[in-house]
Amino acid sequence: SGCTSLTTAPELPATTLAPGCYLSMFFGCTNLTTAPELPATTLANSCYSSMFSGCTSLTTAPELPATTLATECYSSMFSGCTSLTTAPKLPATTLANSCYSSMFSGCTSLNYIKMLATDISASSCLSSWVYGVSDKGTFVKSRSATWDVRASGVPEGWTVITE
Repeated sequence: SGCTSLTTAPELPATTLAPGCYLSMFFGCTNLTTAPELPATTLANSCYSSMFSGCTSLTTAPELPATTLATECYSSMFSGCTSLTTAPKLPATTLANSCYSSMFSGCTSLNYIKMLATDISASSCLSSWVYGVSDKGTFVKSRSATWDVRASGVPEGWTVITE
């Protein structure tokens, strides 16, 4: 956290995570351009919370392969990553409490999100998750999703595609 000279992150090969294990790990690492692979498929509460928050030079997000989420697992993960243009594919179909809360908040260049959730009923799961993203963009959602896209907070200027 706060390592402003760090440009490349170390390997993080864990596939099963503990509560809060990577919480704020690279927070404020403003010169970090490359994120490590994050192969974990078993998440825990707050495990990736704020992990890359404020990494203003991060241009590419790592893949997030987990399909079963935990409370606050991705909250604020990329908040303030102003160079990020494309979100990682979000394959989970059922969201957990606060799991995506503020995930991309302040990502002013973000203009593409593919979120395949069909159940967004968990408490605060999408709270401010795309606040302050680009005014124009593309949002891809599952054909099986029955929720209204505006309920997810996606900006009105974005094109919505079902897949």
